[in-house]
Amino acid sequence: MTQTGNAVALLRAARPAIAGKLASLVAHWPKYAEAHAADPAGFAEVETAVLVDYVASLIERSDENYRHLYVGEKAKQFHDPAATPEDRLDREMALLKAERAIFVDALAAHPAAAEAVAHAFDAIDHALLAPAQATLKALFVGDCLYLDVIAFLTAPALADGVRLAPTFVTSHEPGEIQAHLARLADERFDVVFYSPFSYAFLADFEALQHPKTSLTGKAGRHIRGAVSAAETLFDTLADLFDCPIVVHAPAAFLRHEDSLRERIDAIATAPARGAAIKALRASLQTRAETRNAAGQVIHLLDEEALIAGIGAHEAGRYLYRSDLQHPARFGVLVAEQYRDIVYVVAWLLKRKLVACDLDNTLWKGVIGEGLGVEHHYDRQAPLLELKRRGVVLAINSKNDPSKAVWEAEPGRLALDDFVSRQINWDPKTINITRIAEHLNLKAKDFVFVDDRADERAMVKERFPAMAVLDAEEPRSWRLFDLWAKLLPAKPGADRTDFYRQRDARQSFIANEAETSARERAALFEQLGLQLAIREAGADDVARVTELINRTNQFNMAGSRITRRRVEDLVADPDARVLIADAADRFGAMGTISVLIAEPQDGRVVISAFVLSCRVFGYGMEYAILEALRGAVPAGVSIFGLFQETPHNQPCHDVYPQAGFGPATGGWQRDATVGPIAVAGWLKTDVAVLPMASMQRV
Repeated sequence: MTQTGNAVALLRAARPAIAGKLASLVAHWPKYAEAHAADPAGFAEVETAVLVDYVASLIERSDENYRHLYVGEKAKQFHDPAATPEDRLDREMALLKAERAIFVDALAAHPAAAEAVAHAFDAIDHALLAPAQATLKALFVGDCLYLDVIAFLTAPALADGVRLAPTFVTSHEPGEIQAHLARLADERFDVVFYSPFSYAFLADFEALQHPKTSLTGKAGRHIRGAVSAAETLFDTLADLFDCPIVVHAPAAFLRHEDSLRERIDAIATAPARGAAIKALRASLQTRAETRNAAGQVIHLLDEEALIAGIGAHEAGRYLYRSDLQHPARFGVLVAEQYRDIVYVVAWLLKRKLVACDLDNTLWKGVIGEGLGVEHHYDRQAPLLELKRRGVVLAINSKNDPSKAVWEAEPGRLALDDFVSRQINWDPKTINITRIAEHLNLKAKDFVFVDDRADERAMVKERFPAMAVLDAEEPRSWRLFDLWAKLLPAKPGADRTDFYRQRDARQSFIANEAETSARERAALFEQLGLQLAIREAGADDVARVTELINRTNQFNMAGSRITRRRVEDLVADPDARVLIADAADRFGAMGTISVLIAEPQDGRVVISAFVLSCRVFGYGMEYAILEALRGAVPAGVSIFGLFQETPHNQPCHDVYPQAGFGPATGGWQRDATVGPIAVAGWLKTDVAVLPMASMQRV
């Protein structure tokens, strides 16, 4: 017998003893103490014997899925939302060290076998103890599919620097699921995953997996019940949570051990399951399109496309089967998709700019050599879609600027799609600094993509907060494509023209020889600055939420808000959600400010006030405050919440300069103070209803 075979045989022979010792390591943990005390052997068989099987299978088959399964089992075991990261790491290190010792000691008389187990644990330790730079709060709504996914996702996500903080909703009864979601309504998640027909999640869909359902004529009722319950849960999730929601468009497959009975059952139940799946896929497509058109982000994960490469039968095959653990191949496929989603949400979703190399990045070849290049249109397409959804593009290329030009075909990436172009022979780190200064962005706003490892390394070393991707790695472009899909699609999102107009505006101002306040006023008069201030409506909810949550420099209280809260405020007749749209001779600047005012304790409280950096210096903030003052009932004071943050220095002096005095938690403007001065160069159009009818003031 080979050394590997010997190790596997010894582990399986010692399985009960090893499982018992592993169980004793966690017997005192609160979540396990009662079950272990009642039946130590039974507890070990259910909870820890699987770990012996996974290590044996890993050594026997050299299949990393079993390493992922071990890691996933430990991730579930370690899960404790109350633990600090330091406590969790200490506990994980201690437990893994003890588990390794138990396995190695069991094989002490067989050094080669012990060494094989030690090597297996090296990989397991590396996967579980890898440092994470980000923690992602994820809500999983589905059944034990998500236990499979966590197993296969934990180690790859950690390899990407992301530690998952999962919350599971796994009841099979729609009423219980709705109640659980209601309890989570105030939680803020980074991403929500929902698999409506996963395995046996919904009771009605589970019934469709049994042949007797069709034989008794109850299939129609269960089809309607399953689809209706899945639709209701979709609507609930979309109503409750602002983050990207990933929803499975289901495929027809069943988990199995490849027995004849299972094959017969699959054939017998296929029509009913297929009918439910077809109806739900169509419904989800329509619902997702409606929600996305309203500014939400619903991403449909097509299970049929996911399993196409291996087929439904192979997708449903169990990798392992016990009472508590029963992962199938489908979980591996899902985890591969989820890994990319987790990466995008953790590292890309909030970025504002992609800085691209050119040669061997956007095309194959070196354009400066004059021999022609082969455009990578498959790479350029996701960049164009990102641009359409509000991410700006820049060039950072070592090249001759006179030669780094190209004639773009219609609908293809063109030179004018890049708002900042650094094409020269300078170090790329210097060019990134120039781009950041030009666009008033920070390193944490950037993604840099380049084909050369040395360039990427120098940029990452100089700017650790920057996301850096390899242009020659197919995954990089897959991530860009997914990033675009996880951004809201809304009219006017493309910001390229904003930056061009800003450049023209700044060039106009810079070319004027301003020497006095009078000349400055005359200069701004020539700009033709216009400001329209109105109350937000239902169609403005997405933009209001986004502007508040993405603004840091002029954000009076460091405010963050949920879409649901904005909807409530917009619908509240006593509150005022003011939005301001700006324009000048160079074009429209879009919505540049949001102010939220609510009645509270006999005064009007400004709970959120943000202003876009592209209009700093024009005095628009005072016009917006004056619009609010004009709507406040006579004799009522205005209080502005203020919280200093590391980034909001630009707004520190606004309240005092608008006649507010210091007060606990912010600034207050007494009702006796007169109007707020608005710059004469600013033409304002105010459409804000008086607040005199407010009952609580």
